[in-house]
Amino acid sequence: MAESAVKSAASWLEKLAVEEVKYLYGVREKVEELQGELEWMQCFLSDADKRQHKDAVIRKWISQIKDLAYDAEDVLEKFILRVSYKDRHRGLWSNLRWLSCFLRDARALHEIGTSIDGLTAKVSKLTSRLQTYGVKTRYEEISASPADPSTLELRRTYSHFEDDLIVGIDDDIASLADQLVADQDHKVVVISGMGGLGKTTLAREVYHHPDVRGHFSGFAWAHISQQFQTRSVLIGILLELIPVKDMDRRNRIQGLQDAQLPGELFQVLQEKSYLVVLDDMWTKEDWLRLQAAFPVADRSTGSKILVTTRNSDILSSLGSSVLNHEPKLLDPIDGMKLLRRKAFATTEGDAGAVDSNMIKLGEKMLEHCQGLPLAIVVLGAVLATKKTLEEWQNVNDNIRSYLGKGMAHDQSYRRVYDVLAMSYYDLPYHLKPCFLHFGNFPEDYEIDTKKLYRMWIAEGIISSSNERTLGQSSLEEEAEYCLNELVQKRMVQVGKVGSKGKIKTCHLHDLIRDVCLEMGKEQNFICVIDLNQTNQDEPPPVLNERLRRLAIYVGEEVDASLPDSSFEKAPNLRSLLFFPNQECKQELCSWMRSVCNEFQLLRVLDFNGFNIEGSLPKEIGNLIYLRFLSLNGTRVTEIPSSIGYLSCLETLDLCVLNVVITLPNVLWKLRRLKHLYFPSRILSQEVSTKQGYVIKRGEMMRLDGLQYLETLENVDIDRVELKGLLELKNMRKLLASCVSKKENLDPFIKSSSIKRLSLKIDGSIVSENPMILSNCQPLHSLDIDNKIHGPLRFDMFPQNLVYIGLWYCYVENDPMPVFERLPQLKNLGLHICYGGNEIKCSAGGFPQLTYLAIDGLSGLHEWIVEPGALAKLESMEIYNSPIRVLPDALPSCVKILCNPCVKGVEKYDSCHYYKGQFE
Repeated sequence: MAESAVKSAASWLEKLAVEEVKYLYGVREKVEELQGELEWMQCFLSDADKRQHKDAVIRKWISQIKDLAYDAEDVLEKFILRVSYKDRHRGLWSNLRWLSCFLRDARALHEIGTSIDGLTAKVSKLTSRLQTYGVKTRYEEISASPADPSTLELRRTYSHFEDDLIVGIDDDIASLADQLVADQDHKVVVISGMGGLGKTTLAREVYHHPDVRGHFSGFAWAHISQQFQTRSVLIGILLELIPVKDMDRRNRIQGLQDAQLPGELFQVLQEKSYLVVLDDMWTKEDWLRLQAAFPVADRSTGSKILVTTRNSDILSSLGSSVLNHEPKLLDPIDGMKLLRRKAFATTEGDAGAVDSNMIKLGEKMLEHCQGLPLAIVVLGAVLATKKTLEEWQNVNDNIRSYLGKGMAHDQSYRRVYDVLAMSYYDLPYHLKPCFLHFGNFPEDYEIDTKKLYRMWIAEGIISSSNERTLGQSSLEEEAEYCLNELVQKRMVQVGKVGSKGKIKTCHLHDLIRDVCLEMGKEQNFICVIDLNQTNQDEPPPVLNERLRRLAIYVGEEVDASLPDSSFEKAPNLRSLLFFPNQECKQELCSWMRSVCNEFQLLRVLDFNGFNIEGSLPKEIGNLIYLRFLSLNGTRVTEIPSSIGYLSCLETLDLCVLNVVITLPNVLWKLRRLKHLYFPSRILSQEVSTKQGYVIKRGEMMRLDGLQYLETLENVDIDRVELKGLLELKNMRKLLASCVSKKENLDPFIKSSSIKRLSLKIDGSIVSENPMILSNCQPLHSLDIDNKIHGPLRFDMFPQNLVYIGLWYCYVENDPMPVFERLPQLKNLGLHICYGGNEIKCSAGGFPQLTYLAIDGLSGLHEWIVEPGALAKLESMEIYNSPIRVLPDALPSCVKILCNPCVKGVEKYDSCHYYKGQFE
């Protein structure tokens, strides 16, 4: 992970040497020398990182190199900050001040030269220190270093051990046993999942299943450690498969050369029907070292392989003959069975011997385990030593210290931490900072992946200097690749998935997050200040000049909890994220100015959802390195013209909530901007809420300078200079809102460069030009606002539509028969748009729809759904629509919210408005 910091610094130095040479006269050679030293270190760091958790000297050296790299960034960025500030005000400088300016530049150059000399000297000292303490730097020596024996023993598994986790997996055992016995097409069965999920337990139960034991002629179990020796594994398998009485063959095998062993095992596996378990395989490379020994593509052999792994990326290496099975987390019932077994040494049938109050506390504590079997076993072991209700209550009050951060320091509970932490240690160096960045986000926080990618890029966590060759891919595609790797390695869990199969949201399992926070704190990667925490015994984190990333979980009183003076302690901060308490309301006052004045090296500033009000201070223009700025969900009412100084800005999110924000007409100056989000404006006159944006002095918005712009959302087409907008050839995603004139809509419908188009248009356009949208293939989502004259028809809409929203349209005919024929439609919202008393969904209609909203259809009494309609519906909301009864043909698993509640909702347990009135 430190290697990433060095790359970032080296990349910045290289950029300075090229782009800022006019400011670096006299020190360019020093810059290049420091750059060379930092680049040399990259050759070592990627390998040293693999063993830093086992070597205190390496860990200390890496920490110091990281600090040195950050120092290099700080020195040079602060110098450019001074030069930029001078250039920004160049027009104010008189001839009499020019000489003073020159002398100040000379002094600044002397200072930077001296600082670089000091940094270079530190590099040399660190290098010599490596030799002094005998640290090996050659790749071969590092790679060959023996693994920590305690770590190997922790992971070693055997086929005959008893296990604690045999609860709730009967169906998994039966299914896998059937697959191994009956399915001749799949020669490899993989059990994949996160650490602690019980993969080895499941494999062991299948291995000993009576049907499996009766089907195969022989069995072998091999543990594949992170540092396994191919020879030892192959010989171990062969010796398990060859009978003890055949001593001649067994002796011959042990005398074979390494190159002969794969062929020997290959031959043995073709002689009879054998089952071989390869437990705990970590990487694709592990399989590539072994694959020559296994006839996985030979349909004639009866032998099979059962593999357990936490990295599903291995699946792509196993070929087409693989079957993947991922065990599920335990549900509350099975979780309680397992907890009882460990805490009371009883089964669920012995309820009379257990204090019911303890059971209730156990159920509460189980929520923190989130169904992870290993965590439940550890919790049960803790509770087994607690004999009174008071002791159980104490564990419940401090549950996070037992299953969270305390695991790292208390040997009694270290098992969970060690198992999960090993997944972190195994990550490639380029993925470690990506993973640690997740520590910024609160527990159970659903993270938008697009936002995540752009934060990674803004901070330099993802860069063109990453190990993977970018080729023609963008940095955002590289970030997506890294997230997919973390998902495949079971470090990150997927939330929502988009229509094209891409991850839309993600999150961390609570216990994985604890590992993330502990590692992030240990490596000074992040700092989290939780102003909502109730545990006053734990001292607040201390800000320091080494701190680069700060996440603040805002309490109800920001000023009282986070005074201005605290900001001065972290002048080198690069990332500042706020996660607000929903009750928190704050005026933009002095502390906001302090953010802009004290953190002038910031690259990421996120106020998402923070209920701040008022005008953004003009000091925002001081943040010239800012690459990511989000005001999403705030109540900021004015942006100063100084925002035009943010020449590095790549993402700007201005989606304020329930206010109208006044914008300066300077956004066209943000030449590097790639993603721009305006607040949406509601067209309908029937909505009193004021939301959107206006331009100072009533001008038309200029966007002509944004040649790198790729994403533009909620741009008010009626108030933008269309000529400049149409010249932006890199724009791929456009959400055009408030389109009230056909002549403003035509150019975007005909555009060949826009790949994804979203529109919010006035109903009058559709009324006067019914077929205007019919052939617009890039159109992905459509909102129609205000009355539509004339009936809706299926041929009015393109077949690629994924979302449709009707707002105050008052259409003449039932919209369901029209929209149910759109093959890709996933999301439909009907909002005060139809006055009829009946709607009908036909059999086979809405084949892809997952979400439906019915809101304010005040005349609607009957809703007919034929069997086979709405087959994939997952969730539905009904408000202010007097439907007499919900249709019986709705999918049984759909989640429903309705207010007032509709008869039939009692069949579903998902509506929190339901009070039992229909039972």
